[in-house]
Amino acid sequence: MSTIATAGAARRPGDRYLMLLACALAGYAILGKGFAYLGIPPLFVGEIVLLAGCVTMLRMGGIPALFAFAPGLLLAVLMAWTLVRTLPFVPVYGMDAPRDSVIIMYGSFAFVVTALLLDDPRRLDTIVGLYDRFLLWFVPLVAVLFAISSYLRPLLPRVPGTDIPVIMMGPGEVPVHMAGAAVFVMVGFRRVRLAWILALAAAAVMTSVLTRGGMLAFLLAVGVAAVAMGKLRQTLVALLAGGALLAAAYAAESALGESNSAAIDGKRPLSATQLVKNVGSIFGVKDPALESTGEWRLQWWHKIVDDTVYGDRFWDGRGFGVNLALASGYGDPRDSEPLRSPHNAHMTILARAGVPGAALWFVFLALWAGTIARAFLEARRDGEEHWAGLFLWVGCYALACLINATFDVALEGPMQGVWFWCLIGLGTGAAMLFRCRPRNEQKSET
Repeated sequence: MSTIATAGAARRPGDRYLMLLACALAGYAILGKGFAYLGIPPLFVGEIVLLAGCVTMLRMGGIPALFAFAPGLLLAVLMAWTLVRTLPFVPVYGMDAPRDSVIIMYGSFAFVVTALLLDDPRRLDTIVGLYDRFLLWFVPLVAVLFAISSYLRPLLPRVPGTDIPVIMMGPGEVPVHMAGAAVFVMVGFRRVRLAWILALAAAAVMTSVLTRGGMLAFLLAVGVAAVAMGKLRQTLVALLAGGALLAAAYAAESALGESNSAAIDGKRPLSATQLVKNVGSIFGVKDPALESTGEWRLQWWHKIVDDTVYGDRFWDGRGFGVNLALASGYGDPRDSEPLRSPHNAHMTILARAGVPGAALWFVFLALWAGTIARAFLEARRDGEEHWAGLFLWVGCYALACLINATFDVALEGPMQGVWFWCLIGLGTGAAMLFRCRPRNEQKSET
């Protein structure tokens, strides 16, 4: 896929907005929560960029075309249902209601990105080129940035008007971005050197110590790409090599006694021992410390299912705005920062939007994934490897987001929520362009 030069990109509203959105996505990836809190409440950077995107979309026109494709139409229905379950609660819970609803309402970013591509198909190459340049320096720096965010957090300056440090990267976000970077390289969109690969692996391993969900997101997304690309053998060799190094580090730590590695935020220590425990827990090896963090989640998830699927909240859920933890009996009202999410995006949607909302959510995901998979297979069949690589990269990147969101608070916030919905829009727009490529050969040829 040739990269189209972006000289003169500031000439059209859509091109100017694309650069703004790219900067916002980079900010979320680099600074994390620190970037998300920039702005003037209740309008933070995410809301400002979204409003600008909606205005740009209206100026470009062609909005009916967004709903001519099944995923776009179903997403619109899902967002409408979310709005119905949000507006009645605004007078009761204030800004908490729209903030809770962004898990779905950030889907507006998907429409904006799709509209950008339909307005000018050449932006598809521009997006790939921008991401390529982003990875050039982000991957080598991300491990350092995460270490600064974790170990030097008390020394970092705060976002004005808040107690949030300017760099606050979530451990679940980094392995998701590393999965996207790894698949981008696997499909042939970037050639890298060994040092770059080692930097990516270091960032993935460092954060996988702290989050099993992030580790699983990385491994499964890369694994799916390896199978689809016929590179399973090479991937397994790399994993075996990494496993050997991990075993050696674990043996060294065991020989030296209990690990003295520093903990991050008073939580799990950054050590080979902890990483081995995380890997073991995924394959059913129980560890009391890890099991205690997961038991309450399972109990809460069961309660949500009982209240909705089998209970009197089947049709409407609890709505957006109420604190789910307090309402379900899993939170402390005396806590200054009470928990609001059951650490599972799917359960959050079920609890707040009821069974109809959850059904729309799962059908939308299945329809979108089926669209991307079908486009990938058609591109492979027709020998269009660049198109196939694009669909595989977008699909695996979004998959990593969803896996992480199944075990952590991810899509509920802009740091990963905006990335996820932009990927959804990118995949939708690319599939629409791919479908009509014979009629737009000169514009959308990749």
